[in-house]
This record gives sequence, structure tokens and C-alpha cells, in this order.
Amino acid sequence: MIENPHKRPAPNDALDRVHEFARDLAYGAAQGLWATQLQWREFYRNSEFFRHLNEKWDMEVPSEYLMLSMGYITLLETNSVIGTTYLLADKAFDLLEQPTTPPNVFISYRRADSSALALLVEARLKLAGNPNPFIDKNIMAGDDWSEHLKERVREARYFVLLIGQTTLDSPEVLRELRWAEEFDCTIISIWHAGRKVDESTPTVLKSKHAIFVTTESALGYETAINQLLNSLGYATY
Repeated sequence: MIENPHKRPAPNDALDRVHEFARDLAYGAAQGLWATQLQWREFYRNSEFFRHLNEKWDMEVPSEYLMLSMGYITLLETNSVIGTTYLLADKAFDLLEQPTTPPNVFISYRRADSSALALLVEARLKLAGNPNPFIDKNIMAGDDWSEHLKERVREARYFVLLIGQTTLDSPEVLRELRWAEEFDCTIISIWHAGRKVDESTPTVLKSKHAIFVTTESALGYETAINQLLNSLGYATY
């Protein structure tokens, strides 16, 4: 059963608001509360919209231009009398199959091997609707480094380990991996830069879900990240 997103508070972040509003519209259409054809002016006078969503959004909904740019609606008709009509896109309905509450994700990596990939994974998770994936650039000055990391791993549902040529030589990475195993995180590794599983690979990684960048190209990395997003429950396009 799909959780009713209308009962959640509206987020503050502008991008998160677009995702959330698209989910709300798709849920309402799926429940028969309104049609899949939409006119933005109707949001301010449609009784069903007011009854279900105005308390949440307080008439501060994302613009149709943002929704159109993000692919959540498509242009159906422009009429000088009734204005522009949009159609809810499949992408909006796909949100109903994704996690309503984003899971905590810890991204573990060695800077020398995977800094660029770590930032790309973080960005793609945020774009998919997960607002706060953790990577260690987020540690605030003055925090106890080791205890802070351990607590973030403890809180994580998913532990995503990026593995390049020397990653598994890092005592810090191996320590984070031990914590993830101890706290029963779902461990997903992404192997890149030609690094492969061998006899030195920790046993825990041999028995867990692994994703491989098969070619050192934009397409190779895009395919791997899409596999990761699918593993975390997010639809990709």
C-alpha cells in the first residue's frame, strides 16, 4: 500500500519541493481526486486541491515551468480562453514507487581514488530526492572525526563503498566497512578505474551486492550510478 504523501509536511528546499509536489499530484490523480490533465490556475480554486493540499502547501506551489523542466508534466494544449493545459507525466507517477522517506546513505571512499565519483553519487542521490547522503566532506570543524563517522555509519541504512585501485589499502575505509558490517547496513560496492575482486578482497564484499564500471567512460559511470539508484529504490530514466 502506497503511503499517503499528502500527510507529510512540505519541504523547504526548492528542489525537494518540486519532487514532493509532483508526488502529491500523482497520488491525488491515482486516487481519483483530480484528473491527470492540469491547469495551474485551478490549484487556487479547485475544491479538491484545497481540501487535500492547501493546508500543506499554503498556495505556495512550485511553478509549472519548474515542473515542466523537471519532466513531471508535459504541455498538452495552449488556449487563449482557458490558458495552458498540462498532462502529468509518467515520471511523476514513478515517484509513487520510490521511497517516501529517503533512506540514510553513507558514501565511503578514498579521496585519492574516488573523490569525483563520490561527488557525482552525492549529486545524483540529491537529484533523485534523497536530500542528505553523507560523505565525509560534511564533517564540521571541531567534530570528533572518528566518532562522528561511526555515528553516521550507525544511522545509515545503505553503506555505499566506492572502490578504486588503492581504496582497500586504506585503514580508514576498512574501518568504516567493519562498522557497516557491525551495524548491519546494506553494503553496496561500486568498483571502478579497473579495480576487480581478487584474493585480497575482504570476504564481506565478496558476498554483497557489487556494481562494476565496465568501461572508463561517461556511459560506464552513468550505467553504474543508475544501477545504484535502482538498488536504493529510485527509478531512473
